Amino acid sequence: MDDSTRPEVGERLLAALREGSLIVPGLVVSAAIEVHALGAGESYAAWKVVDGPHAIVVRVPRRPQEEMPTAMKDEFDASTLIDGSVGSRALAMDDSSENALGAPFIASTFVPGSVLAAAEWNEALLMAHARQLAKLHDPHYEGAGALGADKTTIDLVREFDEGYAWWQESHPDVTDIDGVATLGAEVRKRLLVARPHFEDMHCSFIHGDLVATNVVVDREGVPRFIDWEWARIGDVAQDLAYIGGSVVGGPWYVSMKPPTVKRFMAEYMTAAAAQPHWNDESFERLQGRRDAWEVYERFLSSLHFAKQAGVRNDRGYYPEAVRSLHATLRSRLNVG
Repeated sequence: MDDSTRPEVGERLLAALREGSLIVPGLVVSAAIEVHALGAGESYAAWKVVDGPHAIVVRVPRRPQEEMPTAMKDEFDASTLIDGSVGSRALAMDDSSENALGAPFIASTFVPGSVLAAAEWNEALLMAHARQLAKLHDPHYEGAGALGADKTTIDLVREFDEGYAWWQESHPDVTDIDGVATLGAEVRKRLLVARPHFEDMHCSFIHGDLVATNVVVDREGVPRFIDWEWARIGDVAQDLAYIGGSVVGGPWYVSMKPPTVKRFMAEYMTAAAAQPHWNDESFERLQGRRDAWEVYERFLSSLHFAKQAGVRNDRGYYPEAVRSLHATLRSRLNVG
């Protein structure tokens, strides 16, 4: 497939919109319409479409559909559960290449603002983030899973075992790195200890990948969420854990000392209790799950970043992230 970051893709998008062969609900195309490259992640390249005061974002996959981590339709279906004050919402999608753009795409509302470096996050922004999460996570559900799929319970130990086994089988060069096996064993122990906190829990609609690079902050300091490809019904503690904590590395995670984490959690619980469907969650259970998600996600993500370091031939960015994640994991888990 074409590299979706190439200027030719933006030119095809502009031509398709101008001639009316690609229509996005709510976008009235005029002669002043413009298309600009907005950025690129591992899965998508993003193009900003501007027509006077109106703007949308069109994201085009950077890899074949069968290699995408989640189906584009899942993200599109999630749009009905997203409050526009919380983040971007999908407007249209076409997951085939048989269209005027010649590539699959998903079009979403544009959220003004900037993605801040992890070091630029302060406590006021973290508290605002907690309040937005509380709004996102209402209402509640009895089971977890992809939207429209059968729901089940969350067993983080089982998910860890399956995920780690896949990495061991598929990428032993990554799991054989010195110290990884010891870290993996210690992470599993922590997940076993946290298991009771997951019993009889309620689930909510979650973003599923709320690292700092998926949060846009406007001039008033209001955070809003973008890139909903991992959205699902799941554990609110997952979204609380992904933004940061004591295990950090790369641009994705905000460093938070334990007292800051507690204040962040308390702000979230206060805001969540004011929502219509608050389920009277205990602080102890919620923090127990948040802490479990933190070590679970950071460990498995470190394997992904180690793989990316080889794939992308990057000798600075990803390797340094892996070193930091492993170092802070060792500290968090008291591993010598």
